[in-house]
Amino acid sequence: MKTIMIADDDSAILALLSYTFESDGFKVSLVKNGQEALDLATKQNFDVILLDMMMPELSGLAVTEALRQRANYTPIIILTAREDDDLKITGINSGVDDYLDKTTPQREIVARANALIRRNQIYQKSGHAVEVVEHYSFDGLEVDIKTKSASLDHDKIDLSKREFNLLIFLIQNRDKIVSREAILTEFWGETQDYETRVVDVTISNLRKKLHNQFIKTKRGFGYQFSEHHTKNI
Repeated sequence: MKTIMIADDDSAILALLSYTFESDGFKVSLVKNGQEALDLATKQNFDVILLDMMMPELSGLAVTEALRQRANYTPIIILTAREDDDLKITGINSGVDDYLDKTTPQREIVARANALIRRNQIYQKSGHAVEVVEHYSFDGLEVDIKTKSASLDHDKIDLSKREFNLLIFLIQNRDKIVSREAILTEFWGETQDYETRVVDVTISNLRKKLHNQFIKTKRGFGYQFSEHHTKNI
């Protein structure tokens, strides 16, 4: 059975979401503030977590950051009443997997949660069933899939889960140009909620950590990983 934790300080919203997810076959755990959400997510494993952005004690974003710092990579959806692109980008860079407005239809919220669960299962399986190469080495860049680590000229690179997975995605597609739309679909799902600027920001952050090397921009087309140092950004 699929499991979900839902955190919101509005009892009516909790009741509605609980009914909707239970109707889709989920086992639902409910909490009413951010600290309870963090405590429960630390003690218990879930397939997906749904957090209200603004909650007592800890915000949804604060809960996400705390869980990622503890190496908890359960897919997280943030529900928010705020239309703030900068806030979304901040959250995405902190480890949020999806943002949804509170007016989003219940069926779509469930569909997004199921999509994240499927994608996470694919990533988990890829390390064993699909991914054959466990270590990549390119001109001073070392990337190890098994340990989820990377280094450049023997210095460790601190990458978020999404940055690491994006780097692997680009490496594994290094014989082709990867479009922004392809990256959006791969990491955020087929959704209109995110602009390609989200991809550009994530790529920019990744580039900085790679000292502006290895990732080329093919203007008008997308991005391509280069096996050698390159300043062509």
